[in-house]
Amino acid sequence: MQYLVQSLVLLAAIVFNVLTNVGFKYSALNEKTPAKFWGYFGIGLVFGLINSILFTEALKTIPLGITSAIFFSLTVIGLTLVGHFLFGEEFSTTTFVGGGFILVGVVIIFWKQMNVYSS
Repeated sequence: MQYLVQSLVLLAAIVFNVLTNVGFKYSALNEKTPAKFWGYFGIGLVFGLINSILFTEALKTIPLGITSAIFFSLTVIGLTLVGHFLFGEEFSTTTFVGGGFILVGVVIIFWKQMNVYSS
């Protein structure tokens, strides 16, 4: 049960990391309007703080290598999807295949650790 809870905490950290970067992207897009720039930047910082707290909580029970690999790979995939759907950034077949390789790579690298951890 604790594994499920910590996995959900890690998933929440990933979501807040994506939101952090979305806030920073909106901030960058509004650099000529100081109120919007600093507003979005502040929102990004708050999401970043929440992300850091949740990530640290996940590290209490999930090994660092597994936590970081999952966190960063799913963040890249999440940001790619958000970039495409929210900001109209390019999303091609190679992007999709690359995301698949990232996930498969994480599983291969940490297969033994994940099996030991889930037992």
